Amino acid sequence: MRTRRSIVFYIFDPGAGFRLDAIPHAAVSNTADAPAQHIHLRESHSMRRGAYGILLCQGIVDELIYNEKGNQVLLIKYLDAGT
Repeated sequence: MRTRRSIVFYIFDPGAGFRLDAIPHAAVSNTADAPAQHIHLRESHSMRRGAYGILLCQGIVDELIYNEKGNQVLLIKYLDAGT
């Protein structure tokens, strides 16, 4: 949805959902002193490369709002007044 002041995306996943504190294999879980930690964890569990989606979204949108189950999210990008 686009308004005068924002663009809002709604994403629904019919799966079980997730909690941000329970996905150590995702890049969003890395600490500042270990920015590639998730890569080593993924390799040790024979997982494919990836898991940058949430981190990428955090860098692009202004707000990420999850439901309690973790299978629905609103991504909100605020626009400049003249846009």
